[in-house]
Amino acid sequence: MTDQDQTQRYEPPTFEPPAATPPAAPPPAATPPGAEPVATTPVTSARTSRAGSGRLRWLGVGALVLVVAGVAAAATMLLTGDPGDPDVLRWTPADSITYAELRLDLPGTQQAELAEVLSAFPGFDDQAAFPAKLDEVLDQLVGSATDGKQSWSEDVDPWFGRQLAVSVGPLPSSVADVAAARGLVLASVTDAAKAQAWAAELVASENAATSTEAYHGTTITVVTAPAATEPKMGPKDAAYAIVGPVLAVGDLASVKAAIDTGGTKGLDTVAQFQTAEASVSGDRLALSYVDVERIVDGATALAGQAASAMPSLPAAIDDLTVPWAVAAVRADDGAFVVESRNPHLDALGPAKSAETTLASVLPPTTVLLAEGHDLGEVLTRAKEMAAAQPQLQPDVQELDDTLRIVGGWDAVVGWMGEGGLAVTRQGDTISGGVVISPTDAAEAERLLNQLRAFLALAGGGSGITVTDEEYAGTTITVVGLGNQTLVPQDLPPDATISYAVTDDVVVLGYGTDFTKAVLDARTGASLAETERFSAALAQAGAAHSALFWVDVVGIRDLAEAQLSADERARYEADVKPYLGAFDSVIGTFSPGTDLDRGTVIIRVTGD
Repeated sequence: MTDQDQTQRYEPPTFEPPAATPPAAPPPAATPPGAEPVATTPVTSARTSRAGSGRLRWLGVGALVLVVAGVAAAATMLLTGDPGDPDVLRWTPADSITYAELRLDLPGTQQAELAEVLSAFPGFDDQAAFPAKLDEVLDQLVGSATDGKQSWSEDVDPWFGRQLAVSVGPLPSSVADVAAARGLVLASVTDAAKAQAWAAELVASENAATSTEAYHGTTITVVTAPAATEPKMGPKDAAYAIVGPVLAVGDLASVKAAIDTGGTKGLDTVAQFQTAEASVSGDRLALSYVDVERIVDGATALAGQAASAMPSLPAAIDDLTVPWAVAAVRADDGAFVVESRNPHLDALGPAKSAETTLASVLPPTTVLLAEGHDLGEVLTRAKEMAAAQPQLQPDVQELDDTLRIVGGWDAVVGWMGEGGLAVTRQGDTISGGVVISPTDAAEAERLLNQLRAFLALAGGGSGITVTDEEYAGTTITVVGLGNQTLVPQDLPPDATISYAVTDDVVVLGYGTDFTKAVLDARTGASLAETERFSAALAQAGAAHSALFWVDVVGIRDLAEAQLSADERARYEADVKPYLGAFDSVIGTFSPGTDLDRGTVIIRVTGD
């Protein structure tokens, strides 16, 4: 296919309402706007299918075909991607409470960026041979998903415009109205007639009864399964229609709601959605939006009288509930980037971000890290919120009374700065523990010395032992956990934990390997100095309030060492070529004055 042929193939056509419904029934005359729709006589398709097909099975099959075909089809568009806003968004009902889209038409820069990311995966390095290979794979996937009833190249590709969206309408107001729950799938189309024929064929293959009705100049096909397969709960009717440049599939009310938008009054015109969408910058491959406040309100209304018989939820739940949340996925600089945004929550305190200090005291063999800044302040804020709830006050008071033995709450958490959990790998050996950057090392040491004294007194019959050893100029305290009755069954009876306190870090580890590795990293090689971590952190944002890091390569190597010979053969052939493309995952969270921002970077490597 020449470049000119490709350009002609994906040029958006002029869309008109289809002139005919499935062959089973002629279309009725259009109903003027505002008039009541008129249903035609139901017609049962002549095609047969396997017994037991559910009334909405055709909808599930159709959606599955679109998703399977669409995800893989993104790569086909590497040379033919089109920028612009998605048609599926413009036709999504404005009252939707959730929305998710796939931009498989690769808008703007995503054409080149995705090509760079996919080059790390098998089959994507040779772009010249890629389309034919992908079509073969897609035919296999779509054929398998539909029991051989559908083909990507013959049935889906000729009409699919590579934009896909799923939305949910307002929640029902009562349990009695559950059957009125709303859901909608929108797929962009490049050939309305072929899309209509595809949908009709899919419905016919399920032996479902169909009827048609005209609504504001658009013909809607309503699908009802035989009574024998009718579920007890669920939408009374499923429906589909081609309206403008999209195929709308869902319950009848949702399809009509899509038609009502006219492509000019959709979700994209809602002020809150506009704010959310604008908060995630740049071109995107996918987007998800949740109107959290309306979902919570709708769920409360749905509970109805049952809510009065349930204990009330703490008021703090409202303080920790965001009005809305949005997330976008894009390809950027050799990685998949996931950005999330939501309005800042005052309950989280003032917005503060800083660079990590823990990475500089963790060994370069760290494969997992989850850390947050101002740990003492965060814990104190959580305790204050709990104390403000009448039902939780007795528990908070009991905690305060218990901690008085070691000096009270402030003595326990007041010295805590940045804190985290980490796992390291040395060959086939795994170790891990807790690391905290102290704001007052003397207070940390005083607390741990008190706990050490209590543990020493608890020795004797329990078998707990407490010993000290010197390492790299620092005292490491080693606590033997004692007899089997005090040790979890999955730990050996001679298990130990250890801790050490320095001006830079307080470390508590399982065994002594982790503690010693942390002490070594203060003056030797550290995680912060590794090229892979530093590059990932720079992309995710060096300043943050929380961070997590997953070394995919390190974890993969460890898992490979545990495989048997038979498992390894299958793994090498079927899994490693794809898993081997992933390098690491890093995520950061940064609160802001108006918006809280989350970023996740999934990095790949061609090595």
